[in-house]
Amino acid sequence: MLKFIQDLLSESSTISTMRLMSLFSLFIGAGVACYGISQGKDLGGVAEVTAVFVGSAFSAKVAQKFGETKKNSDS
Repeated sequence: MLKFIQDLLSESSTISTMRLMSLFSLFIGAGVACYGISQGKDLGGVAEVTAVFVGSAFSAKVAQKFGETKKNSDS
């Protein structure tokens, strides 16, 4: 586990921090949705909070891909 954390924080790592962040955000969104449904909470509110986490999981990765493509084509 210590090696994983060191690799994650290293600048020359093969582990993608953005991919890991997106995965965590997706899992948190799924957890919020499951918790809200199981507790019988207002589904409108649960959907909004879930959308924030799931949306950030995908939009950050898309923005990174667009930024890298733009940067590479400028060179």
